[in-house]
This record gives sequence, C-alpha cells and structure tokens, in this order.
Amino acid sequence: MSTTRLLPTLWASFDRLQGEMDRILEGWGVDLPRQLALAATFPPVNVWEDADAFHVEAELPGLTQEQLHVAVTHRNQVTIQGERSGQEADKGRWHRRERGFGRFQRVLKLPAPVDADKVDAKLENGLLRLTLPKAEEAKPRRISVKGE
Repeated sequence: MSTTRLLPTLWASFDRLQGEMDRILEGWGVDLPRQLALAATFPPVNVWEDADAFHVEAELPGLTQEQLHVAVTHRNQVTIQGERSGQEADKGRWHRRERGFGRFQRVLKLPAPVDADKVDAKLENGLLRLTLPKAEEAKPRRISVKGE
C-alpha cells in the first residue's frame, strides 16, 4: 500500500478515536483533552522587551482585579495567578465546554533581573499589561571609546 493512500486512512482512524474519547468523556461533562491543553497555556501571553523594561500582556477575559495576583520572585520571575469561576448547566447539559475555569498559575522566567518595586500592572477590558523595569545592572550601558 502506498503512503499516499495510507495517510487518509490513518487520519480517519485518529478522528474516530477522538470522537470515541469525546463520547466517553461526555458522560462526565468534561472535555478532558481540551481542559488539559488550556491548563498548560492559560492565560495566553505575549512577552517582549525594550532597552528599559520587559512587557507582558496576558488575556484574562471576565476576571476582575480581585481575582488576580501578580508577583515577582527570584528577581527575574513573574507569576500570574488567579481563579476563573465556572458556570454550571443547571437545567440542561453541556455540548461543548472549551472555556477553562478554576485556579490557574502562569510562571514566566525573564532573561534578566527586574526592579520589583517599580512594576506597573493594569487590567483593562480583560487584558493584563505588566511593565517590569529592568534592574540597573541589567540595562545596557554605552561605553565611550577613547582614541590614542
């Protein structure tokens, strides 16, 4: 049998297996593979730096300031943690449940130390924006070159 004919058959088998797993887990109202994937990557973040600071943006729809905790530890590690409350289907049953809920924690290691006393954190419209100023020893320094 050629590889070209084998691949569609293989993918169809995987699709049937996934459908069967979904059917089995549906009885518990759980989309376990999806929840495990969400737990590993929630909240989704973007991290970048400029000469003076690291910047982190985290998507946290529906969360309030009271549900969030942000901390800097080890001088170069930022932790975002909190809890998203879930909703129960009291008078029905779930058909799909992709939005994760419960406690979460995301730990990001930055490539240089930050000044934890000057961190700025803002939550607006479900977007957490952190500005983590670099510690003085981590900032680039211009060295003047002298001639002969």
